Amino acid sequence: MELLRIAHALDAELICGPDDWESMQIETVFASDLMSDVLMSEREQMLLITSLSTEQSIRSAGIVGSEAVVIANHKTVTEGMIELAKEQDMTLLVTRHPKYEASVCIGRIMEPQ
Repeated sequence: MELLRIAHALDAELICGPDDWESMQIETVFASDLMSDVLMSEREQMLLITSLSTEQSIRSAGIVGSEAVVIANHKTVTEGMIELAKEQDMTLLVTRHPKYEASVCIGRIMEPQ
C-alpha cells in the first residue's frame, strides 16, 4: 500500500521525507513505544507507529530498515529527530490519533477486500 494513502487515512502531517515518499510501498506496520521490541521486528517495507517522540525511535526504525515513522498523539517532533530522519532518507509523519486508533485505521485500509 502506498504511504500517501496511509498518511491520508491518518490525517497525518508530513514532517520530512524523500521526494518519492508518497509512492513508498508499505507491507507491514509495527506499533510500539518499546524500542527493544522494535529492534526485534525486522520486516520488509515497514511502517513504525510510536508515541515515543525521541531520536531513539528514529534510530531504532533505521536499524530495522523501516521506511517511515508515524508519531502518534500529535507529539512534538524535535529538530534532532528531523535531522536523523533526513540522514536516513526516512519519512517522518505526525498524527493526532493515539497509537491504537492509528493502528486500527491502517488495519482497516490494508485489509484485503
